[in-house]
Amino acid sequence: MVVNRLLIIIVQYRDASNVALALGQAQVRFTQFTSRGTFLNVGNTTFMIGTDNSKIDEILNLIEKHSQERATLIQGFPTLHPDMYAYPVSVQIGGAIVFSLPVEIYVPGGNEPE
Repeated sequence: MVVNRLLIIIVQYRDASNVALALGQAQVRFTQFTSRGTFLNVGNTTFMIGTDNSKIDEILNLIEKHSQERATLIQGFPTLHPDMYAYPVSVQIGGAIVFSLPVEIYVPGGNEPE
């Protein structure tokens, strides 16, 4: 297996099981771990996928299909003046954040298919 890209994909916890199932059905090997964003302090799942450049579009299509963007209300940020109220604000959450990094050296594990 040729691995020349590392994809780091962060999805909202609500979408993680659908993304993992879709990747598994497409026989895309991945590592996943839980993570947490600091803006909303909401749980996420981060997927790490070592792949060949030729498979990136297929993987990104799966991610896009199974990670939904949605609106949610958050309590407004505190104001500097005590007489001003912080009203709830609608923000977009979900979807996916994808980082694509070049792989200089890849050493397959002992049970890795050739």
